[in-house]
Amino acid sequence: MELKQLVSDVHEILDSQGDYSDLTDKEVYVPSIQVDRTNVYFVLHEIKDKQVAKSLVVYEDRDSVNDFDAQETATDANKVLLVGALNEQNWHALTKRFAWVKPTSRHGYKYTFGLGDRLGNASNAHLRLFKGRGIMPILSQQSIRELLLTNRTLTDVILDAGWSVFEEGYTDGWAADGDHVKNPHEVDYAVKAGCSMITLDCTEKIHNEIADLSDQELDDQFNALDDDLVKYFNDTYLDKEFKISDKATVHFSKKDVEQSVLIFFGAVEYATFIYHKFVVPYNLDFEISMDETIVPTTPANHYFFANELHRKGITPETLAPKFYGEFQKAIDYIGDVDRFEREYVVHEAIAEHFGYKLSIHSGSDKLSVYEIIGRLSKEHGWHVKTAGTNWLEALRVIAHVDPKLMVELYKFAYDNLDDVAAFYVFNAQTDGTAPKPETINTDNVMTLLSDDDARQVLHTMYGSILNLQKSYRYVYRDRFFKILKEHQGLYDKYLNAHIAEHLDLLQGLAKTKAEVQAKYEPTIQTIQ
Repeated sequence: MELKQLVSDVHEILDSQGDYSDLTDKEVYVPSIQVDRTNVYFVLHEIKDKQVAKSLVVYEDRDSVNDFDAQETATDANKVLLVGALNEQNWHALTKRFAWVKPTSRHGYKYTFGLGDRLGNASNAHLRLFKGRGIMPILSQQSIRELLLTNRTLTDVILDAGWSVFEEGYTDGWAADGDHVKNPHEVDYAVKAGCSMITLDCTEKIHNEIADLSDQELDDQFNALDDDLVKYFNDTYLDKEFKISDKATVHFSKKDVEQSVLIFFGAVEYATFIYHKFVVPYNLDFEISMDETIVPTTPANHYFFANELHRKGITPETLAPKFYGEFQKAIDYIGDVDRFEREYVVHEAIAEHFGYKLSIHSGSDKLSVYEIIGRLSKEHGWHVKTAGTNWLEALRVIAHVDPKLMVELYKFAYDNLDDVAAFYVFNAQTDGTAPKPETINTDNVMTLLSDDDARQVLHTMYGSILNLQKSYRYVYRDRFFKILKEHQGLYDKYLNAHIAEHLDLLQGLAKTKAEVQAKYEPTIQTIQ
């Protein structure tokens, strides 16, 4: 890059009075341009070895520019032009000048959508899709497990998302979620890294074993609690019916009370502890996950959990029950859709009664239920979490550009599926119907991305694929990222076509899975 050319670019920007449609230097990425009086900021795109190399360009008063990390500088009267890397120091310097570059709370946003970019290069495409949609994107949404499997940190995740926000000039607000944090150490890490929200995973405080007790064993354990607790829970809930709305009531039988208390009350107490230690002092946006159970959350379970939080003065921004049916990774909803709708009506009524929104976890590809969620939660709002979809769309790029590598990746994933047996439960592990590697070749490799079992095999093995080493060198990681970076435009198109299917159904722009697939799948199949 020529500094003299960049100074000329800055003067052309200042003279353009906001119309940057015909700038001379096509390496200036127009959406990133920000002008503050006579100060100018933008991202420069240079093509090097088939990849886009990005740099920050700042043109600012010489007395105020020193908090930036400059690689090159030039003076222009009382101004300094500097070129710097898209690094942490420069991002923090930008956040001092443009508050919208930082993640913020979801509070006040009716519709929010978690995108969980595991690879760090999907947010630009997502932001282009979300502009004008009226949905707040949670661009940074990673669990500790995902970070370990991808060799990233929460700082990496927030920076990748934050730079995309600046680069795309996205001023409508975005959030960063410390996802599925389980203990104070993990919560503290998320807070200190800069997350604006946390999703508290109560797995370690939810007692799933209670669901397997006989009625007598259940009764014995409940009555072994201190007398004051037994009395309180029975007086408050036993044989009581709570009218939530015109469409929903919740009744507590003896078993409902005892199971709700013994399974969930420890999680209520733990959420209360986290709320006072972290959420209040750091003004965090708070989501609670109560979906880490072996059976669906009943209306009585949900009401009990919410009511006990309410009694302690706690209203989360969102709460995630375990809905009826199966929300397995990377494939559509499995279950009776009509029953899902009937039960969702009650869960939505409970959420509205207590003043929070429902959160739908493992939301990638659940196209059969999105119209229901969007319709029933339209007035109050919703939060949906996706993650694995981005990884699979990256693999679609690999299959398109280097089908031989994709065949190799699938064989490795299939043969080593036991690597993730402790993390995931899904049909492809248990029913043996995933395509055999010997049946996959360069001619039919694209079919893997439309086969449910193959999608699950590939989805869950991302960490093993990225981290496999031989002789201290990565086997797949470097080749994978090289292809993805050289074909970022193709990846962007795949990402947006697929996520658009989700959003159209949630927003009522389409009514059925078949409708959105007819609209977008031909696009996905013909993208070049």
